[in-house]
Amino acid sequence: MKNSRQGNETANQEFRWQLHCLPAIIRANRYFLKDRNFKTVYCSSAHHALHMYDYSGEMYIGDRLIKISRGDITISPCGVKTSYHLEEDGGWHYCTHFMAGSHESAVEDMTLSMPLYFPSGKDYTENAVRFQEIITLFALAQKSGIAGFGAAGALRQFLLWMHVKAQGIVSYSASSSRLEQKIKFAQNYIDMMLDEPVSISRLAGRCEISRNYLTQMFRKTHGMTIQRYVLQRRIDKAKHLLETTAMSVKEIGVTVGFPDPRHFNKRFRFAAGCSPSEFRLKK
Repeated sequence: MKNSRQGNETANQEFRWQLHCLPAIIRANRYFLKDRNFKTVYCSSAHHALHMYDYSGEMYIGDRLIKISRGDITISPCGVKTSYHLEEDGGWHYCTHFMAGSHESAVEDMTLSMPLYFPSGKDYTENAVRFQEIITLFALAQKSGIAGFGAAGALRQFLLWMHVKAQGIVSYSASSSRLEQKIKFAQNYIDMMLDEPVSISRLAGRCEISRNYLTQMFRKTHGMTIQRYVLQRRIDKAKHLLETTAMSVKEIGVTVGFPDPRHFNKRFRFAAGCSPSEFRLKK
């Protein structure tokens, strides 16, 4: 196996991006990779690739050999060859491919810069939320141009965040800050999945902390249990839909995680003091 002793130090080339340029995303998802011995070489002449890994191994970015671990992020600029040797049977990685898109003259002309290798294992949970936001919005882009614009904006914000972290302007080295990130991840995950049942055990697994610790710290942070927070967010979203759309009460119930109309009516009345239909008439 090729020597990676120099490793990550030699991969500290910079990726540069103009802040006033809104990226055009061409691919965003999670993919399974099981490459061995650097056999497959990847190179695009048109787009850049932003990856975060759920596995360990080695990779080349150009002629730079680096060691990657779970949570690390790399940027492969267009025209640069990359290849992998993964440990064991491979694994999943988050992936966003993008290229230069529209320019916004209202935004100050500023160049973002960041290394091609970004060791961010401590920020894995927060970065996973950022990637998932891009993936979710990009998946909706075919139905909604606004969603596509949102995905591009989320990616630009991610690049800006990486620039800020690379410059050492902010740091989340304190354990309390890492915990805050995990609680924020739990909150964001709930908000993204309001139409599905929320398993606290599964949520704790995604946050990489115990169920008991998650419930304890979530209540301390938000002043309520996770179950109560879920109900509050579902009712808040239902109120918004009742006020601003022509969706039926039944459709809104399904959208906010209550497929049974009677159960939706009961939970809405418990939280809002009136039925969904009565709430809509008042507005």
